[in-house]
Amino acid sequence: MGLSEDHEIVFTPGDIAARNILIREGRIAAIIDWEFAGWYPAYWEYVFALRGLDNVDWNTLGTQVPSLFEEKYDQQYLAVRFILSLS
Repeated sequence: MGLSEDHEIVFTPGDIAARNILIREGRIAAIIDWEFAGWYPAYWEYVFALRGLDNVDWNTLGTQVPSLFEEKYDQQYLAVRFILSLS
């Protein structure tokens, strides 16, 4: 298991978290806080959004994590989680 280098590089907010998602009428109206925006591997937002799930009630926000992401990157999440546990 590891992080492959064949992922598309995309422009992304860099910090998708519940506190940065504005909801209106049960739908995502805006994403705020773009200070960490940049060019990252396609899995970046998925992996780092999952890292904070234990402390967030996404259903209260009117959304669920799978609906935020078109593609899932569970293998990359596990690899990053392992790498970060070493430090």
